[in-house]
Amino acid sequence: MAGTKQAPLEAHRAHTALRLLTLAASKLSDDFSGLGIVFYDSLAELPFLPLEVSGSENFDLPVCGLNAVCDVLVRTARRSSHWHDGFHFVHAGSVSLTHLCQFIAPPLPDDGDDLPRASGARHMTALLASQVRGIVTVGLLTQEQVVSIYESGKLTLHKPLE
Repeated sequence: MAGTKQAPLEAHRAHTALRLLTLAASKLSDDFSGLGIVFYDSLAELPFLPLEVSGSENFDLPVCGLNAVCDVLVRTARRSSHWHDGFHFVHAGSVSLTHLCQFIAPPLPDDGDDLPRASGARHMTALLASQVRGIVTVGLLTQEQVVSIYESGKLTLHKPLE
C-alpha cells in the first residue's frame, strides 16, 4: 500500500504488472470474465497444473512484449473463449507469456503463522501464490475493472480503473 518501500527492480516489475492490467482493461470485450496473472522469476516452488482446454483456438507460446502479451490475454479473458479460466504466467524479466490456463495450488501457511485474509478464492490464491519463492507479483483484474496486485503475501494495490 502507500508508503511501502520497494527495491527499484521490484517496483519496476510491479509497475509492469499494473501497466499490463491497465492496458488489458482498455481493450476488454463485453463478455470479459476476469484475469489472473502470475509474474515470476522461477516456477520451481509453485505447484501448478494446466487446465484442459477444448476448442480449435491455439496460441504459440511464449509471446513476448507487453503489447503482444496483452493482445493474447484480452483474447483469452472472455467467457466465449475456452482459455478464460485459471491463471496465466508471465516471466517477469522478459515480459513473456509462457503459460495459459493454469490451476495453481500455493502452499497453505503453517498453523502457527498469521492466517492471511482475502475475499474470494481468486484473491486468496493470488495472495498465497505471491508468498512463494520465485513469484514476483500476482495481478488480478475483475469484471468490475478493479485491479489488485499482491506481492510477498500482501495486497499492495487495489484500485478501480476508470
